[in-house]
Amino acid sequence: MLVLDSRLRLLLFLLVVAAPALVLMAKTLRVTLAQTWGDSLELNSIQRAIALDRGNPQLHYTLGTVYLFGGETTPPALAVEEMRQATVIRPNSARFWSGLGKACWMAGDQDCADQAFARAVALAPSSPQYVWDAAVNAAGMRRRGPAISQLQNFLRLQPEGYPQAFQLLWRAFGDSGLLWNDLLQPSAGADVKLACLEFLGENGRFDLAAEYWAELAAAHPALSFAAAEPYLEELISNAHYPEAVELWRYLRQSGAVADSPGADPANLVFNGGFEQAPLQAGFDWRYQPQPYINVNFADPAAHRGARALRVDFTVPRNSEFEPVQELAPVAPGKTYVLSAYVRSEAITSDSGPRLRVVDPQCPACLDVATEAVTGTTNWHEIHVPFTAGPANSIVRISVWRLRSRSFPMEISGSAWFDDVALREAP
Repeated sequence: MLVLDSRLRLLLFLLVVAAPALVLMAKTLRVTLAQTWGDSLELNSIQRAIALDRGNPQLHYTLGTVYLFGGETTPPALAVEEMRQATVIRPNSARFWSGLGKACWMAGDQDCADQAFARAVALAPSSPQYVWDAAVNAAGMRRRGPAISQLQNFLRLQPEGYPQAFQLLWRAFGDSGLLWNDLLQPSAGADVKLACLEFLGENGRFDLAAEYWAELAAAHPALSFAAAEPYLEELISNAHYPEAVELWRYLRQSGAVADSPGADPANLVFNGGFEQAPLQAGFDWRYQPQPYINVNFADPAAHRGARALRVDFTVPRNSEFEPVQELAPVAPGKTYVLSAYVRSEAITSDSGPRLRVVDPQCPACLDVATEAVTGTTNWHEIHVPFTAGPANSIVRISVWRLRSRSFPMEISGSAWFDDVALREAP
């Protein structure tokens, strides 16, 4: 009997001592379960988590997010209720106020949305995300002034955000003047304005882009090729060749694109001696990798200068190849001569590489080529005359190999090209 009493007293003592620990363990377990369920985006799991930990603002915010994006099955009012509860528990959280703004906006309560977004920006004025949310809110309500103001704040915080700012204003208002005259302000740099021109081109408004480019060029800004290239390529890929030629000419005159040393102004082929690495853009040489061909733009065995273009046909094949090309401007109706110096080594096919001229907008109107390079030869000149059509303002010059129809058909060996020139005929 004495042993039993001792054990009972010991058990009571342990229970009294361990009670706070058990309470703490239970509370910890509740919080752990709430966090675990709260990390889920399943509605039932989050609701169970809130039942365990109602004072956790993150759980209310998560549930509000699920309600907000749950589709037509969950009314926005439920999202507003949960987001508002999150702000009540933690009123200094910009994220929770921004969430409440989105929920109010979806629920059609614009006063609530305006106040919530303004509160988020006030709590975190240096965070571009909350300024962006406020800008979206203003643009969504077609408020031009507030949208521009918030976007300018956003761009001060995130200077690389111009593309999304352009997109927001364009979708909301469809007014290029808001982009160019209001958002970009007179102090905006030329690089940013070029990005705006590219955006207008992407959206099919090359007419507006050309108008704004004229305004920009009149101020004679210093441009970098890296900033101008996206707009230049947009013009070329959409066959707006006159505007592309004008921009290219400006880049050359301003020094953003460097001419080769001693370049002939009468030669319409840029970098015709391959004395500098091609830009792979604009009106410089472009290389399209093709199987069984190696291309070297810096081969030292040049006709003149330090570099020449070398093309190696590494595996015998009877295929059509056109690995290298460049666009060059011409005047409609004028006659030109395309020429180059070439040499060859062990070209096996009677259809060797040659230079080709094509009107990219009407290949059936203009498609001529020089004689082919075959066998092993020393440096010699090849040329072909042609007349541009009445609407022909650009030609594509390329190194081209046509499939052979006589034995030996397969081509192997090497060919060199140098001093490529396009000049108006006398």
